Amino acid sequence: MPTRARRKQTVANSLRVVTPLIIMAGCLFALTRQADLPHIHDLLILLGQVPAPHWIGALGATILSFWALGRYDAVAHRHLRTGVDDPTARRAGMASIAFSQAVGFGLFSGSFARWRLLPRLNPLQSAQLTGFVGITFMTALAVICGLSLLVVGPSLGMRASGAGILLVSTVACGLCFLHPEWRIRGLRLRLPSLQAIFALALWTLMDVTFAGVALWLLLPLGHDIGLGVMLPAYFLALGLAIISSSPGGAGPLELAMLTLLPGADPAILVAGLLAFRAVYYALPAALAGVVLLWPNLMRRGLPLPDHAEDDYLGSDVRPAASQPFVRPQAETGVILQNGGHVMAFGLNQVAMLDTPQISAVLFDPISGRRGEIPDALRAHARARNTAACFYKCSARTALAAKKQGWKVLKIAQDAILYPAEFSVKGSKFRQLRRKLRHAEKSGLRVEPAWSSLPLVQMAEVDEAWTRQHGAARGTTMGQFEPGYVSIQMTCLAWVEDRLVGFMTFHRAADEWCLDLVRQLPGAPDGTGHALICAAIDAARDAGVRRLSLAAVPDHRFSQRFDGGLRQFKSCFAPKWEPRYIAAPTWPQMALAIAEMTRLVHRPARPEVEMPQANMPGFENHADVAENTVAAKWTA
Repeated sequence: MPTRARRKQTVANSLRVVTPLIIMAGCLFALTRQADLPHIHDLLILLGQVPAPHWIGALGATILSFWALGRYDAVAHRHLRTGVDDPTARRAGMASIAFSQAVGFGLFSGSFARWRLLPRLNPLQSAQLTGFVGITFMTALAVICGLSLLVVGPSLGMRASGAGILLVSTVACGLCFLHPEWRIRGLRLRLPSLQAIFALALWTLMDVTFAGVALWLLLPLGHDIGLGVMLPAYFLALGLAIISSSPGGAGPLELAMLTLLPGADPAILVAGLLAFRAVYYALPAALAGVVLLWPNLMRRGLPLPDHAEDDYLGSDVRPAASQPFVRPQAETGVILQNGGHVMAFGLNQVAMLDTPQISAVLFDPISGRRGEIPDALRAHARARNTAACFYKCSARTALAAKKQGWKVLKIAQDAILYPAEFSVKGSKFRQLRRKLRHAEKSGLRVEPAWSSLPLVQMAEVDEAWTRQHGAARGTTMGQFEPGYVSIQMTCLAWVEDRLVGFMTFHRAADEWCLDLVRQLPGAPDGTGHALICAAIDAARDAGVRRLSLAAVPDHRFSQRFDGGLRQFKSCFAPKWEPRYIAAPTWPQMALAIAEMTRLVHRPARPEVEMPQANMPGFENHADVAENTVAAKWTA
C-alpha cells in the first residue's frame, strides 16, 4: 500500500476510535454545565433509598431484556444463513451485546465478541452479523420512537414527526415485500422477510421496554416520573447513545435524559442512571467477559446440533427434476419452471417453493405420511424466517394440518375428469356438443403431439395471446418456454396449416393436469373445448386414470378472479374437489396469501430444470435440447 494511502487509513481508524471518546467527554462537560450534579456521597445516600424489591425487579427486567436480545440475534443468524443453531446464537448474542454496549465502539467490539464465541464464523461474517443487528435494531428503535412521539408527543410538530417515521417505515416494509432482493453494482442485497421484520420489531420493543422499566425501578424514592413518561424519553436517549458509540453510552445517555425530562430532579435521575449502569451494563459485561475468556462455558448444557428437536426427521433439498414420474399429482411438475425443488423430510417428499416470504408446499405430498410434514415444514420455514404454508392441498392434507393446530381456508376447487368413463352423451353435455359442432364446421383440426412440436409457431401463438391478455401469470401456472412445454403432453389446434391454439398438460403415471392454454385472437368458437376433448381421448388411450382441468377460485371474492373458467370447465361436468391453504397462524396465512398473489401476478422469468431424457415418462423427448435452441424467441 502506498505511504499516502496508509496514512489516510491510519487517520481514518484513529478518528473512529477517538470520535466516540470526544463525544462522551463533550456530553459529560455539557452535563456538568447544565445541571447541579450531586457529590458521590450524596449519590450513595440516594441509592440507599432504592428498596430491595426494586433492585430485584430491575435485575429481572434486565434478564428479560437480554433474553429478547438473544432472540434478536437468532433471527439475524437465520437471515444470514450462518448455520448456527438458535440456542448457541442466543447465548452468543446476549454475551456479545453485553460486552459491546459496555465498552462502546459497537461494530468493532460486537464483531470481535461474536467471532470469539462462534469459531465457525470468520471475521467478515461476524462483522456482517454485527452490522445487520446494529442497522436493524436502530431501524426498529426509530419506529418505536416514532410511535412514542405520535402517542405522547407534547407538540403537534413532534406528533407529525412520529407519524412521518411510521409512514416511512410502512413504505420500507412494502419495498421489502415487493422487492426483496436488490442488486447494487454487482452486489446482491437480500432484505429481511416480513416475518423477520416483525420478529425483530417485537424483540426490540421487549428489549428497550424492559430496559426502561429497569431504569424506572432504580430511581430513588420521591421522584414523580411516571413510567409512561420515562419510557419514551429513554427510547430517544438510547438511540442517541447508540449512535454516539461512546463506551456504555456514557455522556449522551445522561445528557439526553436530563434534556427530555426537564422537570425531573437531576440528582435523582443521575443516581438512578448510576444504579442502572451497574445492573444493566456492568453486571452483564462482567458475565460476558468471563464467557469471552472461556467460550466453552457458553456451550454448557446445549444439545448437540445433530440431535436438535426441529430436525428429528432430517431434511434434504433435491432438484425439481428428481420428482418421480409415479406420483399422486401431475401438477407438481410446475416446480420444474418456477424455481421450486423437491424437499425430503425424512421419507416424506414434497414439492417445495421457497420464496423471500414463505416456504410453501405446493399441492399434496409426493410421498410419505401427511401427519409428519406440518411440524417439519414449520421448522424449515422458521430456519428461513419465513411463513410456512400448504398451498392448494387436498382435504386430507388440510385435515392433517388442522389436527396439529394449523389454520385452514378453502380457496379453490379442482375440476377432475376420469377419461375411461367420459362421454359427451347426455343432457349435461348439451353445451359442449354445441361448441364441438362449431369447431368442426370451422374446419378446426385437433391432434395430440408427443415428441416433435412446432415450437416456433407455438411461440407466435403465445406472443399473440400475451398481447391480447397481458403478461402471463406464473409460479403456480406455467409460462411458455420451449424446454418446458417439450416435456409436457401437448394438444394442437390447426386451421389448415395455421396453428390457432394449443394446450399443454403436466404428466404423471396416473394423472395429467392442464397447464398452458393459448389461442390466437379470433380462433374458432369451441377451440378450447375441442382441445380438452382431444386430451381426454389421448389420456384414455394412454391408460391415464385421472385428468385434472386445474383449479378455479372458490372463495368470497372468487367471482372477481374467475374470468369464465368455471363456466368453461363446467361444460365437461367434472367432479369438483376442494383445495385449501393451511398455515400455522392467521398472520402467516395472510402473509402466504399475499406472497402467492404477488408471485402469480408478478412471476420471475422462467428457468427450466430439465429432466434427463431417459427418465421414465420422458423417453420420447430426447431431442428437447435441439428443439429448444431451434425455437428460441425474442422476449
